[in-house]
Amino acid sequence: MIRTIVSIFVTLGVILGLSVTEIYQVQKTFSTFEKSLESLYEKAEQEIATHEDGKAVLRFWEKKKNLMYVWLPHTALQEFDYQLNEMLGYLYVEDYESTIPKIEMLIAMAINIPQSYSIGFENVF
Repeated sequence: MIRTIVSIFVTLGVILGLSVTEIYQVQKTFSTFEKSLESLYEKAEQEIATHEDGKAVLRFWEKKKNLMYVWLPHTALQEFDYQLNEMLGYLYVEDYESTIPKIEMLIAMAINIPQSYSIGFENVF
């Protein structure tokens, strides 16, 4: 009986710990990524963003996305990958008119993806 109760509390502790870790990691990663995208957005507005600036953002995402695949559904992250690579292509040809909307979309996704999978009233019901 005591072992069962202890096992239940240990399991609840592990689940709670993993949940807090997941929320923290996802929020931290997307917050940092959002700041990188905002910096790139400012450069793109001034038409001084380079392909290397975009690749720096992509390198950051490449480092973090494997951890995100542990916590988040793959479809949301794949869409993020597609949009990011398309934005990078626009930067390569210096098409700033097309780059800016892609960056705006990526910023919106960086805000919405963590909110969609966090603990909240709107996500429970």
